[in-house]
Amino acid sequence: MMELSPRKVPSQWDGDDKRGHAVHDLFGFPFTTWDKEVMLAALTAPAPRGEGLQLLVTANVDHVVRLTQDAEFRAAYRAAWKATVDGMPVLFYARLRGAPIPGRLSGSDLFPQILRRLNPGQHRLLFVCSDEPTANRLNERVRQLGFTDHLSITAPMDFEGNEAFGTWLTSLARKQQTTHLFLGLGAPKSEKWMARHRHELPDCYGMAFGAALQFYAGTKRRAPWIVSKVGLEFLWRAASEPRRLAKRYFISSWPFLIALARDLSGKPIAGIEDPAPPMQDVEKKRAS
Repeated sequence: MMELSPRKVPSQWDGDDKRGHAVHDLFGFPFTTWDKEVMLAALTAPAPRGEGLQLLVTANVDHVVRLTQDAEFRAAYRAAWKATVDGMPVLFYARLRGAPIPGRLSGSDLFPQILRRLNPGQHRLLFVCSDEPTANRLNERVRQLGFTDHLSITAPMDFEGNEAFGTWLTSLARKQQTTHLFLGLGAPKSEKWMARHRHELPDCYGMAFGAALQFYAGTKRRAPWIVSKVGLEFLWRAASEPRRLAKRYFISSWPFLIALARDLSGKPIAGIEDPAPPMQDVEKKRAS
């Protein structure tokens, strides 16, 4: 049996971030080189005490483009607990740079596996969905896994700017003593909301998994496995939702190439240097 550290993360990875072996910089952000099994083991362990929400971000092309344009999104990435490579183009670039990243860790792949690893009675789950049918069907599916104290709610359309909803949701999470918060509300608003409220939330893991909640609930159909495996899931999604996604994938994604060029030349992908985070935040992240 694999030896576990006190935080239940496999001991061969414990402290690797301090040695610089378990992260690799891409686009100016540290990406984890953990594989799926190590990530799942970490996500079933208790979150660090006294640090609030631990944000997991999963980078695809759209994320990289938004990182070039949105300073608050960049701040959320820098404050994240872990960043993984999601999109196939990002993985190709990581391999080009020689990053020891074992493969893609997407929210759509991780979400059902995380749920299978979590234990009713030990873990308390809070799902924030984009529509009521997804919230209802997700509630039913999670109940079939044996969970009875989970919460599955629907967010208002303008949730990220709705202070009353934000106050209510953070209060709800504290009352429930949430251990895993899943937002299926799209990027970058989900990541920015969790980063903004991370100290108001209980010690938990926060994941912005977008359409993954709809895929799991069955309210939206995911691309066939082979299509995802070869990295063409974006074509399936564009064909399924052309009015919403065609522009994102075929027009708005071109700044990704500029980000690649800037990163290869050692320049910040946004064209400007963001202010350095406070030293205490840097030390906290190193210690996690």
